[in-house]
Amino acid sequence: MYKRQLLGYLPKHTDYKPTSPYLKEDLRKLDELSQQVRYMSKYGIETFDDLYADREKIRQDMDTLIARRTKLQNRIRRAAPAEKENLRQEKAGVTKQITALRKQLKLNEAIEVRSAKIQEKTDLLYANEYRAKEAQQQKKAQRRERDAR
Repeated sequence: MYKRQLLGYLPKHTDYKPTSPYLKEDLRKLDELSQQVRYMSKYGIETFDDLYADREKIRQDMDTLIARRTKLQNRIRRAAPAEKENLRQEKAGVTKQITALRKQLKLNEAIEVRSAKIQEKTDLLYANEYRAKEAQQQKKAQRRERDAR
């Protein structure tokens, strides 16, 4: 009994089945897609121009926060020990904001990539449909010519 406690006792005859790696991958993709949709709805992104404008705003905000964090780091080096803790907390808050902006930027760029892929696929689909329609019309024209003889 003592060995079981050290090694951990695992119950037998359970119905546990590990999650399939394919299912895990599909769930990851679904989470990524739902995050992108939430991001688009939250910031009212409907066109590529909206996407690029939001990206530019994010980058500007990140640049100002990074500059602010650098200034805080320099102040921490020169500050008295009593003031250092307050400056470190402020720097940690700025870092959290930068992290959130980096996530937004990553989502923004992923939306652009996904949208470009979707656009390519729809263009290809329309091109294939157009070719099929032309081929069908040519066949009809050939049948008419044969029937007219």
